[in-house]
Amino acid sequence: MKKLITYLAAGLLIAGAQSLMAQSATNSVNPPVTKTPGEHKGLAILKLVGLTPADVKGLTREEKQAKIKTAATNVEAELQAKKANGTLTAEGQIRLDRIEKYLAHAGHKKAGTPPDN
Repeated sequence: MKKLITYLAAGLLIAGAQSLMAQSATNSVNPPVTKTPGEHKGLAILKLVGLTPADVKGLTREEKQAKIKTAATNVEAELQAKKANGTLTAEGQIRLDRIEKYLAHAGHKKAGTPPDN
């Protein structure tokens, strides 16, 4: 009878320990930081036009938008020149399409309209 109780207690202890280990693995102390969709888009457009977050750090919203738009226009001109020469790669074409889409979207915004975040 003592052996049965000992085995039963050991079994419950093992099952409980595994449950606690699985629970602690899924519930971390610091939950992962999730990015908002707007924040992710902002970083993507910076990378697309060859800027880094440090390039626009400390600028006002209008200054950031102007700097990004200028960089996008410059990259678009470079990619259009490559396209005209026939040296544009498939990746370059995708990049050109995305920059043109961004510039078309940025051009339609009114000055008083707050940006989408």
